[in-house]
Amino acid sequence: MKGLRTASIRIQILVLATLLIILVSVVATLSEPFIYGRHDKGVAIGLLAGRIERVLDQYRQAHSPVEEEAALKFAATLGISADKMSANQIPPQDQADPASNDIVERVRAVLEIGVFKAIENVFADRSAGNILIVKVDADRALVFHLPVFPNYLWLFPAMASGILKIVIPLALMAYFSSWLITRPVVRFAAAAERASMDDSLEKPFVADGASEIRSLAASLNVMRSRILEMVDSRTRMLSSISHDLRTPLTRLRMRAERCEQPELQRQMLADIATLGSMIDESLTFLTDASHSVPSRKVDISSLLQTIATDFSDTGIEVGFRGPRRLTCICKPQAITRAITNVVENASRYATEIEIELQSASNGGVLIRVSDNGPGLTDALKVRALEPFFKADKARTTGMGGGFGLGLPTAEGIVRKGHGGTLKLLDLKPNGLIVEIALPPTQHEAMGRLAGDPKKIPSAS
Repeated sequence: MKGLRTASIRIQILVLATLLIILVSVVATLSEPFIYGRHDKGVAIGLLAGRIERVLDQYRQAHSPVEEEAALKFAATLGISADKMSANQIPPQDQADPASNDIVERVRAVLEIGVFKAIENVFADRSAGNILIVKVDADRALVFHLPVFPNYLWLFPAMASGILKIVIPLALMAYFSSWLITRPVVRFAAAAERASMDDSLEKPFVADGASEIRSLAASLNVMRSRILEMVDSRTRMLSSISHDLRTPLTRLRMRAERCEQPELQRQMLADIATLGSMIDESLTFLTDASHSVPSRKVDISSLLQTIATDFSDTGIEVGFRGPRRLTCICKPQAITRAITNVVENASRYATEIEIELQSASNGGVLIRVSDNGPGLTDALKVRALEPFFKADKARTTGMGGGFGLGLPTAEGIVRKGHGGTLKLLDLKPNGLIVEIALPPTQHEAMGRLAGDPKKIPSAS
């Protein structure tokens, strides 16, 4: 079994096809006698024809009505119903030479039908039975009422034979084949999803299964290692650039502070602060440092209330609605940063913001940040999650604008750091909802709201 699992897919298919042939042959050999048995058509027709010939022989030797009746009674003892008929009453199509020995063929012609006729007879009324007229001599004939064999005795066994010999073996082998061949592929999909959320995995793709899949796993592990090396090199380069940029920015700030023109000094310091913020936000987005922080159990309700309170202290109206206590397994600093980015983005275009928390129907956590701003079109909703994209033309209310990294950073934290999703939805009649869903694996409900949820106003 281990050798088959590690063989190439071509060898696996060849071996499975050979096993299918052997299985079909064994099942057919064992099932054929039990399926047909005494109901076999050839045996039944032969026995019936032999009994009819015996009745005909005794009837030919009868020279009186008493002897003829005795022959008919003899037919009844054999399970055959027969009636006398005058030879001149025989229909033309049933005329036959009485000396010819064709009883078997004539019985076969009456009883043996094709598969389509058998299927038709299953739904047709066959109560009248089958009639065979045999001419005994020049003056006499016998009408035999042949038994009506139930169609299921001949049709259904043939169908059962095909099912047992073909359908069931093929189904079993197809299931086993799909399990054997596709199981490594399923593991690949799970490993790829796990690797996308955890950069600490050195070799997420296990080299197991067919030779082609083992070769693919090794190649993907090498490719992933090279990508991680490239990312680490990029992070070190960006950190070095950050350090090199901060030194001249510090000198510019010191020189601007000595400027004797107040208005020029204010403008220069504002530009320097903007450059510093841009460097900090870009580095934070590119390094993804928060993704490697381990998760722990936190009271997500308390965390969101703290965020709402902190924004209210700065004069931004942010409210919270949800349970008083709800715990989940997450990275609290990363979630705080994600929600903060979303609220900051909303504060530039709206005057009222609300953070809503609830347990999702699938057992996860659902966080909604809604605002009363002008909202976004469907096309802009997609582009708003792209780095450095700003939709100021659509959302013109508010003060100032960011660098276009707030929502992409939050989406990266939710998707890569927690395996969740971030969606942009419409708020009626106007506004935008940022819906963050954390999966059930990250959620552990430890407490419930005592009473109905109510809106908790932020401290101002």
